[in-house]
Amino acid sequence: MSMYEIRNKKDRFLAVAADIILRPFALAVDLLRGGTRKFPPHGSVKKALIMRVDNIGDVVMATSLVRELKKNIFRDASIGLLVRPEAAPLLNKNPYVAEIIPYRGMRTAALVRAKNYDIAIEPRGDLRYIFFLFMAGIKRRVGFDRAGGAYMLTDIVPYKSGMPLSSRNMEIVKYFDKEAKTEAHPELFETETGVKEAEGLLKAMGTGKKTVGIFPCSNFAAKEWEPGKFGLLAKKISDEGFLPAICGSDADAKKCGKVADNSGGNAVNCAGKLSLEGLVSFVKRCRCVIGNDSAPVHIAAALDVPVIIISGPMDADIIKPRHRSEEKLRVVFKRLPCSFCNSIKVLPAKCRGRATPECLEKIEVDEVFSAFREVAAEMSSK
Repeated sequence: MSMYEIRNKKDRFLAVAADIILRPFALAVDLLRGGTRKFPPHGSVKKALIMRVDNIGDVVMATSLVRELKKNIFRDASIGLLVRPEAAPLLNKNPYVAEIIPYRGMRTAALVRAKNYDIAIEPRGDLRYIFFLFMAGIKRRVGFDRAGGAYMLTDIVPYKSGMPLSSRNMEIVKYFDKEAKTEAHPELFETETGVKEAEGLLKAMGTGKKTVGIFPCSNFAAKEWEPGKFGLLAKKISDEGFLPAICGSDADAKKCGKVADNSGGNAVNCAGKLSLEGLVSFVKRCRCVIGNDSAPVHIAAALDVPVIIISGPMDADIIKPRHRSEEKLRVVFKRLPCSFCNSIKVLPAKCRGRATPECLEKIEVDEVFSAFREVAAEMSSK
């Protein structure tokens, strides 16, 4: 069994325990199903399923995998994507996705089983999701031996630790065809609903200035730069003639309001005013997007919008989005002797009790503002 990248001790213990319990169960079920089978060539696949049921940013990155599998491997097949319900709107107009299935835990297994997929791909390498596909009865299951459950896969893709996530997705394509010519950048498509919503918000803001989207929130507090610094940054951007728009969900309203307050009234608080479809269209109309390691920076990269990422505990070389135009991507981080701990659920002892991890705390407003001015200058010259 492989337990790469499970840094949290509790999670690692649970994964090892689950592996010990599930292995004999899975072997018994496999024998009842007829044991190991030979599979027809992947060119004969008619229905393929990709399972990506974690964060929205990961779903964005998976759009490149869907596209490259459709173009290079499953040309004549329909591809379904299994995602969490909140991520489904990202895929509504994706021409490479034939079906979107909302994931609602193990109760979704019966629905997936009834659809008779020929093959399923799980690009995270997560024991829980490999088990789901096993129980859904999909005969051919492809994934990484990364965090247990490899005995429930029929095809194990070699796992390369330290590889950027966007490139690792392409390793799955290469598994089927090592000569495949792939492009790892993600891709998103606007919807009519999203365009109407975004343009309505921009019209309501009514300044005529070019908009800079600022996203101060994340799923993990350990990834978040300080609201006070975001506010000072917004003021500096406003002084350059841009309109800073502080964006987030309904749940982020309080933090976004704090950032707007710290800007001295120079930013607009847009928290809770956009659906996911509206957010895609809003980001596409931004001059630049600035944020923590979170879904919006991945959305911006997929739309070829300039991005500045304020990065902390996570290794940016691994988790950063793949931009179609790399000159439009900037990562601001502070390298310390402890970089990169990659610990966001449970912070290292030296950072516990801090409002912000040390690696983020040491990033100054002027460093991020300097990156913004570089991007703004490059864009204005084109």
